[in-house]
Amino acid sequence: MAEKIIISSENYVDSASTLTADSAVSTLPVTNLQDIQIVKVWRTNSATSAEINIDLGSQKIMDFFALIAHNLTTSATVRWRLSNDNFSTTLYDSGTLDAWAPVEAFGGSPWGVFTWGGLPSASVISLYNASTFTLLPSAQIARYIRLNIADSTNSAGYLEAGRLIAGPAYQPTINYANGVSFEFVDDSRVTKSRGGQVFVDEVRKYRRVTFDLIHLPESEIFTNIFNNIDRVKGVSKDVLVIPQPSDSATWLTQNIYGRLAAIGPVENTTLSRYSRTMTVEEII
Repeated sequence: MAEKIIISSENYVDSASTLTADSAVSTLPVTNLQDIQIVKVWRTNSATSAEINIDLGSQKIMDFFALIAHNLTTSATVRWRLSNDNFSTTLYDSGTLDAWAPVEAFGGSPWGVFTWGGLPSASVISLYNASTFTLLPSAQIARYIRLNIADSTNSAGYLEAGRLIAGPAYQPTINYANGVSFEFVDDSRVTKSRGGQVFVDEVRKYRRVTFDLIHLPESEIFTNIFNNIDRVKGVSKDVLVIPQPSDSATWLTQNIYGRLAAIGPVENTTLSRYSRTMTVEEII
């Protein structure tokens, strides 16, 4: 894919006619992966490998897959396959992929700090919604999805994840403007006593990204943003933002699964060109 932001709103897994897994705790079924609340997880029953099968009901166009808020270690692997005949034949096979992409190049860390292969450490992973992203080299049209996960060194003794996404990717014809901002938001309540002591009611931090889409054709911005995101998703439903699709080193820190912080106006900035500022806040 070209180096343009991905804004994904359509998730075909949510409307799948069937979603099954070969292992699941009875109270934490695989259908939890269709819930926007990622704390409501699917969990295997004492298994560190699993197979998930999805029937979308009809053929759909897909550009990417994402497994959100999982407990996979840096030794874990995933394999994605697509079919139109329930895997009598295979349309697409990703092969065995590392669940984690390298987050740094050799020499990119401070002196004395080294992570083998550039993979994130467990302490770094704990600061984020641990997620795995797979971008297809070209769009595929398929009805059936199969995901195989293996993580034999997982000390938890089971696998779990909060969300599974498969769908099309919208990439604007003009990339977002300079000035994109990323931030951690900390809503912890801080109280200072009369004696000067500080007491903090700590809550988990979440990320926020703000970017400007600029000079887009009228039909493009009204179809993909005004209609598919503002009207359909609003502030109540989820979207996925991948600012730098071709640079996997940025995925851990910059890819955000969340929702619109607010619905803003689509502005006619010049002639038949339109712009829009978007802010997406992470779901935790």
